[in-house]
Amino acid sequence: MKRTLALPLTAFALLAASCTNSGSTTSGPDSSGPETTKPFTTEPEITAPDTVDEAEQINDGAPASPVGFTSAALQQFDSCAAFLGYVHTEGVQRVGPYGFEDGSYVGFPEVFAAEESLDVADSEPSEGRATEAQVGSEAPADAGASSDGGFSTTNVQVEGVDEPDIIKTDGDRILAITGETLHYIDVSEDGSTGVKRGSIVLGSETQYAFGYEIFITDDRAFVFASSEVWNDLWRGGPVPVSDDNVATTEAEETLLESASPDELDAPVEGSILPGTYFGPQTLIIEVDLSDPDTLTVANTMLIDGRYVSARSIGETARVVVTSPPQDLGFLYPSSSGTEDKAEEANRQVILESTAEDWIPGYTVIDPDGSSESGELVDCGNIHAPAEFGGFDILSIVTLDLGNSLDAPTGTSSVVASGDTVYASEDRMYVTTNIWEPIVNEQTKEWLDENYQTAVHRFSIAGTGPADYEASGSVEGHLLNQFSMNDRNGVFYVATTSGAPWSGNGSESQIVAMEADGNQLVKIGAVGGLGKGERIFSVRYVGETAYVVTFRQIDPFYVIDLSDPRNMTVEGELKIPGYSSYLHPISDTLVLGVGQNATDEGRTTGTKVSLFDVSDPANPLEVDVWMMPDSSSDAEFDHRAFLWWAPTNTAVLPLQSFNDRFSGAVVLKVENNAITEQGRIQHSDEEVGAIGQTDCRVLTLDEIGTEENNEFFYVAEGGGQVQGCGPNDQGGAAGLFCNPIPVDEIDFYYWDGEPTIDTTGLDRIEICYPDWNGFQNAVQRTMVINNSLWTLSMSRVQSNDLGTLDRIEAIDLT
Repeated sequence: MKRTLALPLTAFALLAASCTNSGSTTSGPDSSGPETTKPFTTEPEITAPDTVDEAEQINDGAPASPVGFTSAALQQFDSCAAFLGYVHTEGVQRVGPYGFEDGSYVGFPEVFAAEESLDVADSEPSEGRATEAQVGSEAPADAGASSDGGFSTTNVQVEGVDEPDIIKTDGDRILAITGETLHYIDVSEDGSTGVKRGSIVLGSETQYAFGYEIFITDDRAFVFASSEVWNDLWRGGPVPVSDDNVATTEAEETLLESASPDELDAPVEGSILPGTYFGPQTLIIEVDLSDPDTLTVANTMLIDGRYVSARSIGETARVVVTSPPQDLGFLYPSSSGTEDKAEEANRQVILESTAEDWIPGYTVIDPDGSSESGELVDCGNIHAPAEFGGFDILSIVTLDLGNSLDAPTGTSSVVASGDTVYASEDRMYVTTNIWEPIVNEQTKEWLDENYQTAVHRFSIAGTGPADYEASGSVEGHLLNQFSMNDRNGVFYVATTSGAPWSGNGSESQIVAMEADGNQLVKIGAVGGLGKGERIFSVRYVGETAYVVTFRQIDPFYVIDLSDPRNMTVEGELKIPGYSSYLHPISDTLVLGVGQNATDEGRTTGTKVSLFDVSDPANPLEVDVWMMPDSSSDAEFDHRAFLWWAPTNTAVLPLQSFNDRFSGAVVLKVENNAITEQGRIQHSDEEVGAIGQTDCRVLTLDEIGTEENNEFFYVAEGGGQVQGCGPNDQGGAAGLFCNPIPVDEIDFYYWDGEPTIDTTGLDRIEICYPDWNGFQNAVQRTMVINNSLWTLSMSRVQSNDLGTLDRIEAIDLT
């Protein structure tokens, strides 16, 4: 994807005032046969887009019910001219005085046209099967264990489909990322101790990146990260635009020569100045591990676009990237009076753009600094909806992890965005939450009722490039990758109705879809789940799905998927709190990790539930483990959860501010019971309960209400307000305390008199949170032989799996 600098301000004005167009329009892609989209030989005529008020469109033309499922799936371009004609035609209709909305038009594609919907089953429990829930490849009960049982692997969604993570092991070594640094730890033969051999900093001053995660194969580590692109003058800051750093086209130079003084007085500001942001970039780094003491970067690949996720099967990796148009050189008006001119000029910018401006590119840099660049995808491998759906290009990039990082072995792309990725062993699904500009409350309400998610399916069988297969849409929005499943050619997706920001009147469903040609068509659904609530977790296990919804209580649903055309709710359990991650540990037991909650729905701390699903019609919560005022990374990142089946052990990171605990908790799950085995910390010092002090901690009744003083907000926000006498040392454990003389506390009451009884006090102390467990927070856990290894930003540590005694701590700072 080519990047250019902005035009001079005078050129902006001239271009806006003078550009005219002639020619004929050309249609976009079509499936009727070759040569369906003719190359542009002249600039297409620009016709003004409709200017009907959007609220009026909603009233008159919007469907009264959800749009439904796609009636025309994606179609493939047969040439670069066809692709360019498509973006030219769509672009001039949608560009405005400020370019595309947020840099890229994202709309509600009409490709997802209304279609007769199938009846949706009730959520009332049915007289369902009494058979056991079979643990299938979608959710292996021993997920995380290696084939020989000697070490754990990344906790993945689908067995056999690896996911990148911040730590990997093969039992002999540990590769771990902290911040921007990759560390190599040699592990002893018995797995109990290790030695840090080498480390390498992956980031640089000129390449800002974040979210590093890795795959390892033999003597190579492949690191994936999100990056941001700034121009070469970023570190020096913005500089004024001058003729020396701006390239103009021949047409623009002609406009400059023929411009009148009046045209020069109509300034239109430029969009991109040197020293400014260009857009997202995906960073892939190959690290040579052959010499553990001296890790080196072998090759680096830069891809235009935002890194979404990756999967690998064997040595074949599929990397998902979404690439918005970057730096087309749009012009911005300097005032409302020049908006029309800026819009006309921006249409001309689109018509002068080339395919290179729209198609994402890649660059591979070798250790010597030499580079090779190219387009990420051939025009013939780009697909687009029959009706417009956006300008982003979603790409499935195939890489061979068995060889050095080189040009992608193949890429398949869709003119769409991508948010959530699910992959089985032979198919990959990428979904996009479909967005529409919210003009007013009326359009927002319409979107709440009609919001949809687009689904694109690709074949990833074998080691060749991904092949686009089909597309469809489903009502509502997804939670995450666990909302999706592919089994026996049927695609299942769980959604909550309405837009992601909608909170009222929602309910959830599971929809079953099959490919009919290049369309994903709904064949069945079960709905009415959690009315007035939204989905918090989903897990598919064989012919069963478990769904948790929540608002004030946690309905835990057991759903029979054995007949995708007639799915039914077999059982339902209502309990306080919710589970945001579900992990099957046997044919009849499921662990849930989430939060406990009050009857009003206020969360109170981490909760681990053990569900007995041996009778699908009557699921039971047979035991719980809770820690008040705490949270776990496993609640939102499944890779942070460890289930070690050989010893029936669950391990999850845990943090509690009130108890100043930052580490991991180890739980035994046996005989339908959860027992805490112990806790692991990366701190060498024992830390006590937060807020310990020799002063008197003031209650909210003593302080007053939130309407009249600042002390209330301090106490409610995790801080503490205390009254201290002249002989009190003051201060509080884990808090930073600021003393206030008693004769000054009236300044902290803005309505009414102070209510604190200051008898015997010489000061009030406002104490703010000061304890930071970030450096010692456990992020991941793994087992090697009989040792439990844990990773934090500061160290990697091994503990005996049986006794939890610390064996070794290896410093990573």
